[in-house]
Amino acid sequence: MQKVSIGKQGEVFAAAYLQSIGHTILFQNYRKRIGEIDIISLKNEILHCSEVKTWNEKNGFHPKECLHVTKRDRMRKVYFHLLQEIPAFCHLTPSFNLLHITEKKEVRFYSSIF
Repeated sequence: MQKVSIGKQGEVFAAAYLQSIGHTILFQNYRKRIGEIDIISLKNEILHCSEVKTWNEKNGFHPKECLHVTKRDRMRKVYFHLLQEIPAFCHLTPSFNLLHITEKKEVRFYSSIF
């Protein structure tokens, strides 16, 4: 249960961070049968699809390593479902991002990582 709580707190920090740099949060935990995108936001005609990882760097590897081929494919498929549901988003440029929340509650934003 603690892991879920830490993850939810990380998503709150991530959303607040995105808003602080000018993003409009459109969806949080946008779920489809095939997967989920943690945060979908909009800034400057770019539709940001972000994965949030609350991560202790002592784990021995970087959270970017969690965005393996399967996870990236699922995020893309969820993105295409979103476009089918809301065709008005089709003109927006997509960006797939990672928001890493450190144990010190710092946010590291990696934009357009795939």
